[in-house]
Amino acid sequence: MALIHAVPGRIFKSSLLEAHKIAKQTHAKERKMAIKVKELVRVERMGELIHGKTEPVIIKTVNFKELPPFQLELASAMIDLDELRRALHSVGWSGRMILKLSQEYRKRMRGKSDIGEITRLRKQFERRAQSIMEGVEDDIKIVNAAAKRLKKMPSIRKMKTILIAGYPNVGKSSILNAISESKVDVQPYPFTTKQLLIGYMKSGYRRFQLIDTPGILDREASNPVEQQAAAALKHLSKKVMFVIDPSETSGYTIEQQEALLGRLKKELDPDVLVVYSKADLKKHAGMSVSTEDPESMDKLKEAIVNWFGRKD
Repeated sequence: MALIHAVPGRIFKSSLLEAHKIAKQTHAKERKMAIKVKELVRVERMGELIHGKTEPVIIKTVNFKELPPFQLELASAMIDLDELRRALHSVGWSGRMILKLSQEYRKRMRGKSDIGEITRLRKQFERRAQSIMEGVEDDIKIVNAAAKRLKKMPSIRKMKTILIAGYPNVGKSSILNAISESKVDVQPYPFTTKQLLIGYMKSGYRRFQLIDTPGILDREASNPVEQQAAAALKHLSKKVMFVIDPSETSGYTIEQQEALLGRLKKELDPDVLVVYSKADLKKHAGMSVSTEDPESMDKLKEAIVNWFGRKD
């Protein structure tokens, strides 16, 4: 489900054309009455159409205060929520104001018998409606830009979750693919050219979500927005599988990899499971695995189950 319901384009013009089209379909026996009825219908339908196109933006946009912490913090990093709230208020106000004006103008028009005056009031209403919609054009742009931006929000399931961290090329994605029960899901992430890789591991009736975070947790965030995005990940899980390549074929020394682990511990205060990859190239005394060795991958799966505890 989209977090923000986008505003349709060209609201005023499309509503004006549709209202006039509907009015042409109305009939009355006496010519003067027919014109009056058509003018009343134009105003009535115009108000209803614009309100019908703006009100869903308010109703169908989520209450951001009710979002899970991860989504809320990530959304806050992606858009200015205060600016969005103001824009949504203005868009909602415009539709309600035009609907109210249409009711007022219809009341005034019904009390008139002069066709010229009735037409003048209808045109006056349309000008006022147009002016109101022009006044919220910038707000509509803000809402639609936010809706487009938040389409990049990754879809994360609410379940037992493990974040996979470590430098590039240390074997994170290979391990993820090896222990996942199906094809790894690729999700967009808004602050990197790379993507989240999401896999699901099954043990009996229990399922675990594993998320590889390339380009997010493997370097220092370069600006406050990236820092906030990285911090959002801490809301997903305290459990971090940190992968170290003891063979150093990734291009990073053991010291560099351990320094990154130390930074993550300081910033996220995680519950860490250190996994040493590429055991076929160089074994380590710790949890040493190789995607070429199914037995070692089974041991890793068992370690993950035990890590969470067998009762939950």
